[in-house]
Amino acid sequence: MQPVKLYNTPVEIAIRCLLNLNFSDDGTDAERLMFFDYLCLNTADVGGPASIHPPIPNRGIQIFGRKELIKKALVLLLSKELIDVSASEKGFNYIINQSGKKFLDFFHTQYFNELKERINWTQQYFGEMSNAQMREFIDINLEKWGGEFLSDQTRD
Repeated sequence: MQPVKLYNTPVEIAIRCLLNLNFSDDGTDAERLMFFDYLCLNTADVGGPASIHPPIPNRGIQIFGRKELIKKALVLLLSKELIDVSASEKGFNYIINQSGKKFLDFFHTQYFNELKERINWTQQYFGEMSNAQMREFIDINLEKWGGEFLSDQTRD
C-alpha cells in the first residue's frame, strides 16, 4: 500500500480555500484565494503572527505556483457541493454554502485551529484590499519573502 500524499495537493488546498471562503461573506475569485492561501500560511512575512509553516527559501514564488492547484481545489469543492459559483462580467465568484460550513465543523485539530486564527488575521488585515492592491503589495514584497536564506554572495 502506497502512502497517501496530502501536502501540496488539491485536497490540502481545498480545505484552506474552504476555510478562507468561510471568512468571506460575499465569496471571492480564484486569484484572491491564491493570494490568501499564501498569506495565511506566511503571516510572519507580512507583520502578522508567527507563520503556521516554517519558512523555506524563496517561498514567495509559491504564490503563483499554486495557481493550478487552486483551480483543481475549486473543482474538487464544487464536485463535492461544498461551495457554489456564480458568474458575472468580473469573472467567477466562489462562495461557501451550508454543506461546506458543516464540513468544516468536523475539523478540531490544533493545526486547524491555528490555521483558522491565521486566516482570520489575514482576512482582517488584507480583506479590504482590492485584487489589484494585493497584487501590487505582493509584487513589491515578493523578493523579500524567503530572501533571508540568500547569502550576501548570491545577492550580488
